[in-house]
Amino acid sequence: MKIFYYSCLFLFSLGLANAQSQVTIGSTTLQVDTLASGLDIPWEILWGPDDYIWMTERRGRVSRVNPETGQVTVILNHQSAVWQSSESGMLGMALHPDFANSPYVYIAYTYGTSSSNAKEKIVRFEYNGTNLINETILLDNIPANSTHIGCRILFMPDGTLLFTTGDAQNQPSSQNMNSFAGKVLRMNQDGTIPVDNPYGPDSYVYASGFRNTQGMVMLDNGRIFLSEHGPNTDDEFMELIPGRNYGWPNVHGFCNTTAEIQFCADSNVVEPLIAWTPTIAPSDLIFYENPFFPEWDGKFLMTVLKDRFLMAIEMNEDMDEVVAQTQYLNNMYGRLRDICVGPNKEFYLATNGQFWSNSSPNTHTIVRLTPPFSGVGLDASELPKLLVFPNPSNGTFKIAASNGNAVFNRVVVRDLSGRVVASFENIAANAEIQLNNTPAGVYFVEVEVNGAIIMERLVIQ
Repeated sequence: MKIFYYSCLFLFSLGLANAQSQVTIGSTTLQVDTLASGLDIPWEILWGPDDYIWMTERRGRVSRVNPETGQVTVILNHQSAVWQSSESGMLGMALHPDFANSPYVYIAYTYGTSSSNAKEKIVRFEYNGTNLINETILLDNIPANSTHIGCRILFMPDGTLLFTTGDAQNQPSSQNMNSFAGKVLRMNQDGTIPVDNPYGPDSYVYASGFRNTQGMVMLDNGRIFLSEHGPNTDDEFMELIPGRNYGWPNVHGFCNTTAEIQFCADSNVVEPLIAWTPTIAPSDLIFYENPFFPEWDGKFLMTVLKDRFLMAIEMNEDMDEVVAQTQYLNNMYGRLRDICVGPNKEFYLATNGQFWSNSSPNTHTIVRLTPPFSGVGLDASELPKLLVFPNPSNGTFKIAASNGNAVFNRVVVRDLSGRVVASFENIAANAEIQLNNTPAGVYFVEVEVNGAIIMERLVIQ
């Protein structure tokens, strides 16, 4: 049995043995505790490079949550600038991949005074170690409303950003290429348009024809998948392909009526991989890998709002067909808005109460679910430590293990999202390892030693 061990977080994992309750998934038992409570619709939760959870709350706050104590520290109170009504407010967030050297935080929020003049903007803040400062507007005047505004944000490997927008209750705008509504948009980090965007250097549009996309995840191979709210039918799960049309409002779900079939043929429409009728209200997406939790290993996990469960979606090997979908945690924690995964493969779920609105503010939570950790009960001194040097590095580094291990069968380098950026076979201790064309940032180096998978942080300058 291998042991997952992440230096500097081992004692935190041991502490989870005293969690408040348990839940059983198949043959796996998870420890459950409430990390933070009294929250006002936590919309985005991310595991940050500082080993804290970063969180937006819809009424206009950004906070860091200590995963050991649950303490919530507000680093931005922007309620005076944010317009929040129903589904609008402070929404998606992404941290710069090279956060150590570029401590930028990208956020989407709605502004205005009512549904009639509501807009959405994508902004960038700088983190000074205490607060978010120096707000810079990257793109504004995005159509908004009290509902149907997205918005997830994702960094691509080339450093550009994707973000989703809703139709803002103006359905035809999703097919209007001159409107930002109902799209997936792509920009450079400074807000300019990438010259290789699919509709040319004058258009932010990356893909069109969406209603309200609130889940977006990228796999190690760069493929991107989305989850989207339908009307009263046809919530959808699909792969994002640049330059393609996703049909809304002319197509609901699959192309299966005479009018839809014709529109799909004429407009190069991508059909979903799944469509749910009646609707379930899908929200965030992650892709989970953990062989010690086989029930969810290698599956997409999707938080669900209306039907209040976590959905595990299993794909075939080519990732082009859904082979199984299974519901978990039904009605256990209410509406599930968001999900993130910590370095010990533990889950954090942002809950959104029992009903669709913010009728009871400051009543929402972050719930932690921790899979079995085979190292529980061991003293940290019994596990070898991974040495990575020089650290920080210019891209060339060496590794060694505290037990004197001479050869590492496989060395894996992952980014902060867990994606593999490089891997090497049969590396001798103290041999130079070169990362070619890897952007500056924070990474993790992972090896197996004495049956344990151990990991250490690497900073590339």
